[in-house]
Amino acid sequence: MKKFDKNNKSLCNQFESIAWIDESGISEAELMAAIERFTKNEEGLSRAIQKAKTFAFIATRSRIAIDKDDIFQDKLFGNKLMAKQQRAIERQLVSQKLSQERAIVDTAIACGAYSASSDFGHTSPNSKLLLEIGFTGLLERVNQHAKKNGLTPKQLEFYESCKISLEAVLHVIRRLADAIRPYNEENSLALSNIAIGKPSNLYEAMQLLVIYFFLHEFIFGTRVRTLGRLDVLLFPFYKKDIESGVLTKEDAKEMIKFFFNKFWTAKVPYDLPFCLGGIDEDGNEVTGELSYLLVQTYNEMDIHSPKIHIRVSDKTPKEFVQLVLSCIRGGNSSFVFVNDRTVIQSLTQVGIDRRDANNYLPIGCYEPAVWGKEIGCTGNGGVNLVKAVELAITGGVDLISGTQVSIPTGNIRTYEDFLAAVKAHIQYLTEGGMRYIREIEKHYGEIGPDPLLSAMYDRSVETGVDVYEGGATYNNTSFYLYFIASLVDSVCAVKKLVFEQQLLTFPELCDVLKNNWKDHEKLRLIAKSIPEKYGNHNSVADEITKDLAEYCASIVNNQPNSRGGVFKAALFSTDIFVKYGQKTMATPDGRLAGEVLSKNLCATVGQDKHGITSLIHSATKIDHSLFPNGTVLDVILHPSAVSGEDGLEAFYTLLKTYMDKGGMALHGNVFRPEDLKKAQQDPETYKNLQVRVCGWNAYFVNLSKEEQDCFIRQAETTF
Repeated sequence: MKKFDKNNKSLCNQFESIAWIDESGISEAELMAAIERFTKNEEGLSRAIQKAKTFAFIATRSRIAIDKDDIFQDKLFGNKLMAKQQRAIERQLVSQKLSQERAIVDTAIACGAYSASSDFGHTSPNSKLLLEIGFTGLLERVNQHAKKNGLTPKQLEFYESCKISLEAVLHVIRRLADAIRPYNEENSLALSNIAIGKPSNLYEAMQLLVIYFFLHEFIFGTRVRTLGRLDVLLFPFYKKDIESGVLTKEDAKEMIKFFFNKFWTAKVPYDLPFCLGGIDEDGNEVTGELSYLLVQTYNEMDIHSPKIHIRVSDKTPKEFVQLVLSCIRGGNSSFVFVNDRTVIQSLTQVGIDRRDANNYLPIGCYEPAVWGKEIGCTGNGGVNLVKAVELAITGGVDLISGTQVSIPTGNIRTYEDFLAAVKAHIQYLTEGGMRYIREIEKHYGEIGPDPLLSAMYDRSVETGVDVYEGGATYNNTSFYLYFIASLVDSVCAVKKLVFEQQLLTFPELCDVLKNNWKDHEKLRLIAKSIPEKYGNHNSVADEITKDLAEYCASIVNNQPNSRGGVFKAALFSTDIFVKYGQKTMATPDGRLAGEVLSKNLCATVGQDKHGITSLIHSATKIDHSLFPNGTVLDVILHPSAVSGEDGLEAFYTLLKTYMDKGGMALHGNVFRPEDLKKAQQDPETYKNLQVRVCGWNAYFVNLSKEEQDCFIRQAETTF
């Protein structure tokens, strides 16, 4: 086995200067012309067959490349052509069948009210089954089901599309095995073995995961947003190899380095996640020797992709959690902790069987879905909750464009009138987003069937139905509620300034906000300084938070989608708090027009003035189990707060307190605000400073000025 050397340029730059083997396939121009013919679909093929045949053509005719210094192979030239093909097909379909519906959504997006779209980009393969039976096993069971009597033409096409896709994968594996043989016989043998059967050792299991990911993500055109529970997947192979003497622990560690490096150097957008820890279907904790080795190796490599989800159950060893916390306080913040107890409860509340819920995966950032049984479509869209405040002030009109984007809610004379108007706008915008999603879902089979993914889903293969047409056991849809803290602060300000202190009338406040607080700076500072703010354990703000969160969840959860499933609510905002803030007028909490909104479950920037404990109290006033598509709290800690053994214990206690109080997910950054300021002024010196942006890591110096400023202000107000 080769030794991993992080300074080896060919390993670190393998996706930047790929040496395609010219004689191994047709030119890029010929390939693009062929894909164009497939896209025109002059033969009138079903979309599933068309997609499978496109993939098969690339698999057999496109060029390959090999990485002589690596121990894993993956490279087939595709230039994202299938992803472009699918986008073109969707644009054409929307133009022909959903143009009016799309125009409404585009207007809402333009003014920062809500977003809504199809979602084929948050997939979770049944990677456990893949390692148990291999691609050949998947192909065998597809062929068996295709022989059943009474199949409809559509079912027969489904099985044929799966067969074509799986045979194409096996063809690529054989091509790579032949190409690498003169340089690495061991790698060639591993590839040859998985081309004829299931993996038999750790090396083959890792190679199988690598080849699946890169073919599906980079060629087939569907984002793979997690490969699964890595310790669960690999432990049987690891245990067997260690006990038989095939591998030592150090050998396994070297192999893991090559494995992680493959995804790191690929620069996967938003980082590919893996999951470790937590309970299995039967309620048994899975954390073990391999879990520790994976974390230790990852941390030594000083990389931030793949990112790691850490499931934490009541049985997860404290030592394992503290190992991860020690990585975070050392500067590697590419971890997020997810609370098994809360997630499992949330999933059962949207109709998921308890045993299946036990076996969930965080998809993408934090979004829970059942591993290998659920198509969660966890990124369909969401609503700007703060826009509802603007619309209550303007009568449903976007202030910047003058467009009527919501219903008129009448004269507001009391606080109850105002709160009812805000809720009415939230409901109207939410229903608008979900309405479009339902419409586009009806056409998923015409846009993006996925025979390669479907072949891994038991129910899909048993019924002959593509996973994007309702073939999975659970066929659910997401919808996000963004910027809860900014919403709460705005509602609290109206309650306090207008209806309690009566510093001005509601119509007067409306005029002040429409004019962006012009000539009312004293009043704006009063609004910013009132104690009723989210994140400060203030009883008034916390009760309003609870009420609004429950209301938001009630209008999303268990609403039917168009694929035989339901909608699942989420309460986090990813990285859009800057973009949506730019489209939102001045708000009653003293925020100026265009300024950033709150992020995830954080307080409004600069407003959590009573420390992390108060923030946790406020955040857990929310019943997180009402948000089965995820919630998350970001925390920033000063290095002095988590240094030494006492600091590590304090960090652990903070996390445990949050989870014991029902919090769903938490990730953290540990740095000094002065270091961030220096990095902003001298980016070259601090070019490797990592920060947890949302569901992924980034280098601080690569963030926008607005995002950097938010981190600095948040760090300054933490202490």
